[in-house]
Amino acid sequence: MLLIGYLSDLSCRAGTSVDVHISSSVPDVVVDMVRLIHGDENPDGPGFLQEEVDLVPAARVTCSVQDTAIGSYAVGARPLDLGTEVTVRVDLWPTTPDLEREQGVLVVGDLALTLVAGHMVLRAGDQILARSAEPLTERRWYRAEARVGPGSSTLALSGESEPVRTPVRFRAVEVVAGPGIRLSGGVPYLAATGVEDRGGRRFPHGLLNGKIAAPAVHVDGDVVAAWALEQGMPGQTVHDIAGAGHDLELVNVPTRAMTGPGWTGRLHAWEQDPVQWNAIHFHDDDLADAQWPVSYVLDVPAELPSGVYGVRLRAEGQVTDYVPLAVRPAIGAPHARIALMLGTWTYVAYANEHLTEGDFEQPSVIPVQRGSWEDLVAEHPEWGKSVYDLHSDGSGVAYSSALRPIPNLRPTYRFWGFHAPRRFPADLYVVHFLTLLGEDFDVITEHDLHRERDLLAPYQTVITGSHPEYYSGDMLDALDRHVDDGGGLLYLGGDGFYWVTTSVPDHPLVIEVRKSEGLRHWDAAPGERHHSTTGEPGGIWRTRGRSSHQLFGVGMGGFGWDDKAPGYRRTAESFDAAVSWVFDGVEEEVIGDFGLIMNGTSGDEIDRVDFRYGTPLNTVVLASSEQHSEWYVPVPEDIPSTSNQLNATFNPDVRSDMVLVEREGGGAVFSVGSIIFTGALPVNGGDNNVARVVENVVRNFTARGR
Repeated sequence: MLLIGYLSDLSCRAGTSVDVHISSSVPDVVVDMVRLIHGDENPDGPGFLQEEVDLVPAARVTCSVQDTAIGSYAVGARPLDLGTEVTVRVDLWPTTPDLEREQGVLVVGDLALTLVAGHMVLRAGDQILARSAEPLTERRWYRAEARVGPGSSTLALSGESEPVRTPVRFRAVEVVAGPGIRLSGGVPYLAATGVEDRGGRRFPHGLLNGKIAAPAVHVDGDVVAAWALEQGMPGQTVHDIAGAGHDLELVNVPTRAMTGPGWTGRLHAWEQDPVQWNAIHFHDDDLADAQWPVSYVLDVPAELPSGVYGVRLRAEGQVTDYVPLAVRPAIGAPHARIALMLGTWTYVAYANEHLTEGDFEQPSVIPVQRGSWEDLVAEHPEWGKSVYDLHSDGSGVAYSSALRPIPNLRPTYRFWGFHAPRRFPADLYVVHFLTLLGEDFDVITEHDLHRERDLLAPYQTVITGSHPEYYSGDMLDALDRHVDDGGGLLYLGGDGFYWVTTSVPDHPLVIEVRKSEGLRHWDAAPGERHHSTTGEPGGIWRTRGRSSHQLFGVGMGGFGWDDKAPGYRRTAESFDAAVSWVFDGVEEEVIGDFGLIMNGTSGDEIDRVDFRYGTPLNTVVLASSEQHSEWYVPVPEDIPSTSNQLNATFNPDVRSDMVLVEREGGGAVFSVGSIIFTGALPVNGGDNNVARVVENVVRNFTARGR
């Protein structure tokens, strides 16, 4: 039985509405809303906690199973007329040329230039006019020119010279002649042979894997359409430079800012000379928006308190899905002094990751424990991938979207690496803690932070979740301003503020990442490491000169998983009267040698102090993690050369540091440097030394005025 949904946004203000998109194998679905308090069903904790929302009445909705149109391509907005003699030209860099199915390259009406089983094919309708004898090699540039007239047709193919040069030099491969034909015009396509209309939704067929550059169409000797794919780089529209208005819409966010055959290798930023980046890489598994029809419009009452909610979907009284929604205060409503910021950019980065599929081996004593969430993703590849995955052609996934079903974004999700919460359900530990604390708090998201420059202005204390890994420069600026202006900031996680991340202007719920350094699962190709959305270099913030050490005092330094994570031992400095308030009511010198994740608090991905990367000189190290096991190793950027003594049993740099950083003007930062830290908060009903330390910091920061 299938029942799953997604929303039109990850957050909203009370008093507004969100669209609910549902796919269900049972037609009768009940939609309502609950407040989510705690997600972890571990019997050693409080269990799954939710509160019914009486303000939102349950609604019965008739649903059906929804298909998802996956794969990227370009489509024209209006037909292109074809005359007596037509010439199409295009440069192609195929990545899966040997696929038996047809892959569209450039299609106009009944004229199609395609790839089939490794060969370039020119056809008109169902009639094959010409077919290359030479099979195309993957990841090599080719230039194709096809001429079709009533008397004859030709297909001329040129290939990349050997050895490979930059820019590419083409050599003639072959010219194939064929019969003539009169052509009918139609809508132009790149990287697809066409689409099927299903109830107003477009489902593509004949999708291409590979890069396309410099496509053009000539009719009776005149250029009637030509597309400079390097222009309008951040957007999803490709303009017709021939001036006839045959613009193309890019569907499902193919990868832009790709090197074309003219790339010299001397420049690496596309903004320096965009024409060298005149290619777009299309994939048959790109996805920006599942585009399921709206099943229900959920009106969120204006009087609903800010919090973390779940749009609950139920069928046959036994199958339930919870789709997370952060609700912010209504416009004009008062704000709390405390804000919890959910790590939604990181949620989206990991959305539907497929890492446990295939021959994956985990470097840990803990065996991989796939759950129903991973099984569902594997069963539905059409729901797209994460930025930890590879496309079907082996290239890295650079874009990830929230507009699709995301099974691993659920309150009861348990991470396959240690069979406990990670990301969203681990952030619910903080929701539970703040609820027990009894202080009013609002819930905001990283998407809100990116969209709204002054989002943090009403708040004295801002608390991050457990894993705020993906951040834009504007978001970092906003956090820096908050502390500069006298605000308090609690970073209750690890591996934070690590990857340079941007959003796609035409698709604000889609993020972009280019990986080529740091702890990663793929590498962007040379020349393709700058973001298409902003032009800025990708990679990690540390190599951009903006390591998280500078604001938070700590930065990513190691990672690992085992069956017993250590706690933190207090330093001598922590007993100084100026900072000892952090530990008021705490008698133990070791903090957090317990927890619902790996039975400790320092684990998974961990951060440490490092003055080389900008840790402020006045940073006070309050506590550092106890000895980690051999399963913990440093991050790649900390390894200038290899050694058999890099793991934590030899390397004191593989650790977590708990720090306090005071700023002039009263602002302050408290950081813990561990992803699993929040898992200790609910232990013993919330009565433990980790919860006491965090409570002391929250109350101290919130009591400060500004």
